[in-house]
Amino acid sequence: MERWISLDGTWTLYFTDERRQAPQTPEELLALGAPCIPAQVPGNVELDLSRAGLLPADLFQGMNPRKAEAFEPFGWWYVREFPAPESAAGERVFLRLDGVDCLAEYFLNGERIGASENTFMPHEFDVTDRLRPQNALWVHIRSALLEQLSQPYAQYLLTGWHIDGGVALRKPAHSFGWDIFPRAVTAGLWKSVRLAVRDAYAFAELGYRVRFDRVQTPSLEFYFSVDAPLEKLAGQSLSVRVAGRCGADSSFFGQCALDRVKVGRIACAVENPKLWWPYGYGEANVYDAVAELLDGETVVARRELNVGLRQIRLKQSEEPEQLQFQFEVNGVDVFCRGSNWVPLSAYHSLDRGRYARALALVTDIGCNMLRIWGGGVYEQECFYDYCDRHGILVWQDFMMACQMCPMDDAFRKNLEAEVVWAVRTLRHHPCIALWAGDNEIDECLSSSGRDPSMNRITREWIPQLLAQHDAYRPYLPSSPYISSAGYAALQEGRNHIPERHLWGTRDYYKADYYANSTACFVSETGYHGCPAPESVRQIVDEDCVWPWSNEQWTLHSSDQRGDDARVRLMADQITQLFAFEPQSLEDFSLASQISQAEAKKFFIERVRAGRPARSGVLWWNLLDGWPQMSDAVVDYFFRKKLAYTYIRRAQAPFALLLGEMRDWNHTLLAANDTLETVRGACTVSDIETGAVLWEGDFLAPPNRTTPLADLRMFYSEQRMLLIRWTANGKRGFNHYLCGMPPFSFAKYKLWLAKLQAVEAEG
Repeated sequence: MERWISLDGTWTLYFTDERRQAPQTPEELLALGAPCIPAQVPGNVELDLSRAGLLPADLFQGMNPRKAEAFEPFGWWYVREFPAPESAAGERVFLRLDGVDCLAEYFLNGERIGASENTFMPHEFDVTDRLRPQNALWVHIRSALLEQLSQPYAQYLLTGWHIDGGVALRKPAHSFGWDIFPRAVTAGLWKSVRLAVRDAYAFAELGYRVRFDRVQTPSLEFYFSVDAPLEKLAGQSLSVRVAGRCGADSSFFGQCALDRVKVGRIACAVENPKLWWPYGYGEANVYDAVAELLDGETVVARRELNVGLRQIRLKQSEEPEQLQFQFEVNGVDVFCRGSNWVPLSAYHSLDRGRYARALALVTDIGCNMLRIWGGGVYEQECFYDYCDRHGILVWQDFMMACQMCPMDDAFRKNLEAEVVWAVRTLRHHPCIALWAGDNEIDECLSSSGRDPSMNRITREWIPQLLAQHDAYRPYLPSSPYISSAGYAALQEGRNHIPERHLWGTRDYYKADYYANSTACFVSETGYHGCPAPESVRQIVDEDCVWPWSNEQWTLHSSDQRGDDARVRLMADQITQLFAFEPQSLEDFSLASQISQAEAKKFFIERVRAGRPARSGVLWWNLLDGWPQMSDAVVDYFFRKKLAYTYIRRAQAPFALLLGEMRDWNHTLLAANDTLETVRGACTVSDIETGAVLWEGDFLAPPNRTTPLADLRMFYSEQRMLLIRWTANGKRGFNHYLCGMPPFSFAKYKLWLAKLQAVEAEG
């Protein structure tokens, strides 16, 4: 069995400017008399510098993010002493570092024991024969900036929208600056450091697949490989058993004797099987399962895992008359409503402390899918466990974004180790719906006149690994994916791409670009919204709070080069909707949040209204990873923008909504993304006057959007309609903003007050 000893806590951190002093060993470092400070593990060196007074206490406020740039050329030396753990004969001791950012080498008792070059995955070293009663562990992290500047760049590596980043480094793409993150070229031991004491028994491979027979009864097949002493493997005393339970009345069990083999499969029938469903379509039933390796009757190795009974397919077509991008779960076409998920902090050691509040928002706002964006990190285990148990499908990008990556042998070796680790770590989670090769690299290649199929990383390397380690899930080479046929069509001015990122110029949210997109599945789309005034005052210094045209607002629109385009975008969107220029922060914030809220509501409802041709929308994005002006609907301080409440209503599993004007009418629609028929009664009224435009009973069949009535209207009418209903014993409401801009800001505030009063009724 395995035992863990934590090395987390307070370490000592030495540092040198590697442009001038680049010691190669701990002895050379100490001879230099390098400065040192206390450091926390897990942590980031920037947080330690802040605690020591070498960087500001608030790394994000005002112009402070720029101050960390001075330490980018530095190398970092962590050191900690620890006693050797007790171990029995035959046991081995391993040093495991769960997350190291990024270019590291490791010294134990003065001896170099290894190196690593990957932020995303753990690194492990057998230290059994190197341990002393008292030990000194040193971790040297080299400057990522200097490494980046030393890299050669072939022509194809200059293809992309973020070509100034560390393309060859396996480090979060956003680290070198992004439009949603500051430049923060981080370093540190950002996850736990541990010792593992292990005997010879372990599961080397463990996974499962769900099988459905011809009458759609699910069963399970577990596959495994074990490690054990050779004399045991050559004998007949070993066996493997698996068992799982969901609730009080459903379970499975299976056992397999190992007769001079180390591998096997166990087929398990499931008593009273319970399917796993995405939110809105049924219960997210999870079987708490355990696999055990036994020597006789003694358990010698044990692994726990989540098991979900579900089938998932991705149905795709690029044919012009039948574009399709549809997720099917358990034979049912699922409409996906959700958000893109970005890291919870620019300093990833802080992520874990933010998960609980962030994930509660996912459930509250009604998501049934999250897309893990490829410019960040793989999330931690608690994230996927939450998604398993709350019916949230996870679209998992591999960590590449917006820039072509090297296709040389060194990069391939590094990336493939990461992909194998990620897949083998996550594949047991029923929430994982899709592996995606990268974020927008196909679009980068296509826009530069290259057929994206030249990218061997996503066309050859990753598919080969998935075929070996997880052959039972859909795979998408890129988001959006552009096949050779799709590329040829784009070159001829034809668009046959069924899944798209809808950004455009972000002008009026009902512009043709958004309203008439042919995308079946919108996997990114967003609209800016200013944070609340209280948050702005936490973000910028008091003398920069208002007006908005200053360097601190610009910096906090995630631009460290002085371009205020994204702040001006918010101002322009206010002018577009209301035709006025706010004279105070309070009016600017509210007007911007209204603009964002109406836009995101429109994006979601346009796609829902388009069923069955449309199959999902993942808006950008739920929560900021640093204090900024952005598309997020919850700011870094967890203050909700107005869009949060609008989205919560617009993407409820059942909602009534109005389609866009056509032939003098807006059509009242019932969007029913559940497997139940919904019956109820509805009233549509003018929120200001109370005049009723339509009322009646309705019936909404399951899993479709159904037209209920046409409401004759004019484009010249500017008013807000309130849609209220009672259905299957529950009350709900929604609204619709009629007419064309510009609207009166004063009048909209009156309408908003009435909407909020309706919400307060519960």
